[in-house]
Amino acid sequence: MQISCPKCSTALSVTEEHLGQQVQCPACQSRFAVPNEVASSGGGASKNPERTGWEEGDHANVSFGKSLLIGAGISILFLFMMFPFKSTRLGELFLDRGWVNWTETFLFCWGIVILVMKWKKNQSQSQAVLLNLFPEHLGKEIHARNVGEFIDNIYRVPLTLRDSLIVNRIRKALELFESRTNNGEVGAYLNTQSDIDANRSTGSYSLVRVFLWAIPILGFIGTVIGLSVAVGSLAMGDNADPEALKSSINSLTSGLGTAFDTTLLGLVLSILMSFPLAAVQKKEDETLTMIDAFCVEELLPKLNDSRTLVGDELIQQADSIPQLVASLARAHETFLVNLNESTRQMTYVGELMQDRLDDHKKVVEDSFTDAVSRMSKSSSDIFIKSHSQLELTFQNIAHGVESMNRALKDLGEKKIPNEAKKKRGFFSKS
Repeated sequence: MQISCPKCSTALSVTEEHLGQQVQCPACQSRFAVPNEVASSGGGASKNPERTGWEEGDHANVSFGKSLLIGAGISILFLFMMFPFKSTRLGELFLDRGWVNWTETFLFCWGIVILVMKWKKNQSQSQAVLLNLFPEHLGKEIHARNVGEFIDNIYRVPLTLRDSLIVNRIRKALELFESRTNNGEVGAYLNTQSDIDANRSTGSYSLVRVFLWAIPILGFIGTVIGLSVAVGSLAMGDNADPEALKSSINSLTSGLGTAFDTTLLGLVLSILMSFPLAAVQKKEDETLTMIDAFCVEELLPKLNDSRTLVGDELIQQADSIPQLVASLARAHETFLVNLNESTRQMTYVGELMQDRLDDHKKVVEDSFTDAVSRMSKSSSDIFIKSHSQLELTFQNIAHGVESMNRALKDLGEKKIPNEAKKKRGFFSKS
């Protein structure tokens, strides 16, 4: 449900649990009561402003100069507040141990100022998530026809909340969808932008981590200085003079006090800074995760990159029932035309495939017939040639037998039976 702030007219999204409750506007910080009944707002034509974007600030890093001045001022103020307690142990710890403790105090105050400023930035990012960036009256889906209206709605967000991570990311994603109309490209952009914001957030804590490392190191440096003063006082003392010996002991105890106090203060301040650092970083990580989840769960499911509208969107686009019927008739006619064209193409493809199949069948039959003919002719030639050779062989044998008979007749009137005449070949009958 959508309501408007009575003071700054910012569009806000509320649920049923907010009805009748006091809420705070994230834009002007004013508190007002949500009505017990919220009427659904109707859609209206929106004027398209010139989409030139806006100058984006650094949402992760705080101002270096501003934090330095505030940290220095708080450090000086704190040290002045310690003067009434100079005679106490706490006052001596901060005022009588030299420049090392003063530097540790300054770095601690500077780091705390940076964390406080980052916490305030993170609070503004969390408040921006409450904005109603996808009003229901503009449509349940975002497609090529209404994406401009959603972008216009973002441009109407108040300036105090417009320059935020979630608003900038969604605006750029919708502008990309308006020009490309591709869900995949929008998803890839959101993933890339999420990685960039996470890297910026991690890098914004570098200076505080340096302070967290430098404060105990300064304590160790103070220890070395204190010990060197103590050792030097012992070396310079005169053991024969009681006053000189007393002065050396005083210098020794003062040096040892400086050595231990600087280390103690450095370790305590570094521990005290670790807790707010972890808390602020955890809160910022949760905010980035919440923004990523909003983009994945709210924005991407609404994007529709199809060319046609179906269901409720088709009904919403029709101004009246006759127009809806005419639209359906045109869609049906287009479907029939496309169906006829598809049928004609399928028929043409089927006939073409049948012709190619017949040609292929004819080629196979001709090739098979030719191969059988060649094989038959070759076999016949082989058998005929073999028969002729056998006939010639038997004739030669018969001629030889006759020659031998004539020779034997001349010798003794004896003959050799000529069986070769009876055999006319392998295929002759007996």
